[in-house]
Amino acid sequence: MWRPPMASKNLRPCPHCDYLVSRLAEACPSCGRRLSLEPRHEGLFLRTLNQATALVLWGPLLILGVLVTVALIARAFWFR
Repeated sequence: MWRPPMASKNLRPCPHCDYLVSRLAEACPSCGRRLSLEPRHEGLFLRTLNQATALVLWGPLLILGVLVTVALIARAFWFR
């Protein structure tokens, strides 16, 4: 298959369709083939942001679950 000459060192050919793709791309925009095998590492800021978001979303549900469990146990012992 004919491939145009590389215009930049930041491009590489897709192993499936020979489309020129950025070296940072995770998938080929032409055929959709996944290019990077290892997952991208997130920095400290994004990891902290993800943990804070999870805490904001799951924290109230956890507290509500504990309160409901305590209420059900108290109700079971109260009405014996």
